Amino acid sequence: MALLLTMAILGLATAAQCAPTVSAFLDAQRFSVDQAATLTITINDADGTIGELPVVDGLIFQQRGQSSQHQFVNGSLSSSISTLFQLQALRPGGYTIPAIPVTVDGKELLTEPITFEVTPPAAGISSQQGGGEASSPLAEDEVGQLAFLRISPVKQESYSGELLPIEIKAYFRRGLRASLNSRPRVNGDSFVLTDSKQEPVQTEEMVGNVPYSVLTWPGALSAIKEGSHTVSVAIEATLLVPASNKQRRLPLGGDPFFGNDPFADFFNRQQLQEKKIQIVSKEMDLQVLPLPAEGRPVDFRGAIGRFELQVEAQPTDVGPGDPITLTLTVQGSGNFDRVDAPVLSEAEGWKIYPPSAKFTPGRNMGQGSKVFDQALIAKGEDKTAVPPLSFSFFDPETREYQTLHSDPIPLHVSKAENGGKTEKATRRDEGQGQTVTESSPPQKGSGEEKEPSASGDIDLAPLHPQLGPLQQDVIPLVTRTSFRMVMLILFLLLVAVILFRIRAGRLAADPLLCRSREMTRLLDLRLFEIEKARGHGNTRDFLALCRKTMQEQLGIIWQTEPGAITLADLHQHLAPDAQLIGLFTTAEGSAYAGHLLSGQEMAEYALKLEQELRQLR
Repeated sequence: MALLLTMAILGLATAAQCAPTVSAFLDAQRFSVDQAATLTITINDADGTIGELPVVDGLIFQQRGQSSQHQFVNGSLSSSISTLFQLQALRPGGYTIPAIPVTVDGKELLTEPITFEVTPPAAGISSQQGGGEASSPLAEDEVGQLAFLRISPVKQESYSGELLPIEIKAYFRRGLRASLNSRPRVNGDSFVLTDSKQEPVQTEEMVGNVPYSVLTWPGALSAIKEGSHTVSVAIEATLLVPASNKQRRLPLGGDPFFGNDPFADFFNRQQLQEKKIQIVSKEMDLQVLPLPAEGRPVDFRGAIGRFELQVEAQPTDVGPGDPITLTLTVQGSGNFDRVDAPVLSEAEGWKIYPPSAKFTPGRNMGQGSKVFDQALIAKGEDKTAVPPLSFSFFDPETREYQTLHSDPIPLHVSKAENGGKTEKATRRDEGQGQTVTESSPPQKGSGEEKEPSASGDIDLAPLHPQLGPLQQDVIPLVTRTSFRMVMLILFLLLVAVILFRIRAGRLAADPLLCRSREMTRLLDLRLFEIEKARGHGNTRDFLALCRKTMQEQLGIIWQTEPGAITLADLHQHLAPDAQLIGLFTTAEGSAYAGHLLSGQEMAEYALKLEQELRQLR
C-alpha cells in the first residue's frame, strides 16, 4: 500500500513537471533610446502559437528567430522553444508590455507583464575613439525622433529679392530604411526656395551620441515680402517600419527550414509596411528689409549681390549697315534671375536689337555668370567707338547701389563704294536673329543699264518651240505591289502582338490561374529537393522538406504565412479524414521523435504526398 502511494505521488510530481508553461523575459530593464533590447518568449514542454502581440505606443517589435532545447532530467524528457524579438523604443519614458497570449494544446496561456524604462541618449561623447570629432547636441524637439530636418542660413537679415544661401540637412536614424518622395520645399508665402537640382550629398554624423545618416542640399531663400517672417522647410519621405502585430502569427516549434530562420523578417516583405511622413524643420525668424529709394540708379532692374562687368565687340572694322556683336558678361554672386543686359549710355545714332542671354551656374549656390549677345548697327559713318555700357546693382554688404561702366571700344566704319557696283545693305532679321544681305538694283548711269530697242520696246526672251528632255513619271510608293505586301505583313504582325498581349493580360489578371501556376512551380521545386534528400537517405531533411512543402501549398490557398501553419490549422480547415492530416502528423511526429525511415518508406511517403498536393487547387 505504501509502495502504491509513493508511486502515485511520484506520478503526480512528474505530471506537474510536464505541464506546459510560458514566460517572457526582457534582457534589460533600463536602456537608452538609441539602443535596443531583446524580448524572449519561451514555452516549455509543449507546442504552441503566439497570439497577437500587444500594441504599445512608442514600441516596435521585430522577430529575430527561434531556438529550441531538449534535455533529460531524472529520466524525463523536457523541452523548451524560445522566440526572440528585438525591441526598439521611439522615445524615452516608462513602458509596460502587457501579458502576451500563447495558445498551447487548444488552451490560452498568458505571460507576466514586463515593466521597463527607456532613457534619453547620452550626449557629449566623442563619435570616434582617440580624439574623433565630438557629436553635436540634440535639440529638445529632436530627442527620440527617427528623422528630423535642420536649416542653417548665413545671416538672419536680408533685403527683398536678395538671394540668401542656406544649407538643408535631413537626419535619419542610422539603419532606418527610408526613401524621399519630394525635394525640400519652403512653408509659407513669404519666401521662395531655390535649390541646386542636384542629388543630395550623403554623409554620417553623430548627434547626441546617436549615429545618423545625413542628406545635405545647398539652397537659397529669396524673400518676396518685407517685414519680419518665420520660415521652415519640409520634405516628404516614406519609412519602412514593421507591420502591425495583428497582421502576422508567429509559430512556436515551427519548421527549422522556415519558421526558425532568423533572416525570415529580412526576406519577408509582408513584415514591413510603408509609412509616409513629413519632416519639418524648426521655424526660423528672418527680417526682410526694403531696398532704399535714395540713390537708386535709373537703370537699376533689381539685381542684388556683387557683380563684375566685361564687354567685347566683334568686328570693329565694318562697313555701312554691317552688324556689330556685343558680348556682355556679368559674373559674381547674387540673384541672377533679375540681372538684365547692360544698356548703352548713348543710344542715339545706333540701331539696337534685343539680346539673347545664357546663364552658367558656379560651384556655390548663387554664383555664376550670365552672358548676353546683342547686335547693333551704326546708322552713320561718323561713329568712331562703341559707347560705354552701364550696369547697376545693389550691394547688400555695403548697403549701397553700385554702377559699373565699360570703356568705349574703338570702331572704324568705312565709307560706301557705289561706283557701278551693286550696293549691299545688311540688316538684322529681328524674327529669326539672323543677318540677311540684300542687293539693290544698279543706279542710273552706272553703265550697266539695258538700252531700249529701236522700236522703243524692251527685248523679250526668245521662244523655244522644241521640247526639252523628258523625265519618267514618279510612281507613288503606295501603288507598288511589293510595298502593299510588306504593309500587310506588318499589319498582321501588329494584330498578332496585340492579341497576344490581350491574352497575356487576361491570364495575368486571373487570380486562380496565377495561384495554380505558382503552386505548380513551387511544388515541382520542392519535390526535386525531397527526391534529392531521399536519395541521400537523410530522413530528417526529407521529413522537414515534406512538412515545409505542405505548409507552402496550404499557405498559398489559405492566404497565410506558411511557417505559421500547424497541425491544429489542418484540423480546422480540412475534413477529418483528409489524407494530408495524416501525412502532416507523420512528418511532424517523426521529425521530433527522430525516427528513421527506410528508402522504401520514404518513396511511398513522397508518392502519396505528391498525389495529395497535385489535387489541391
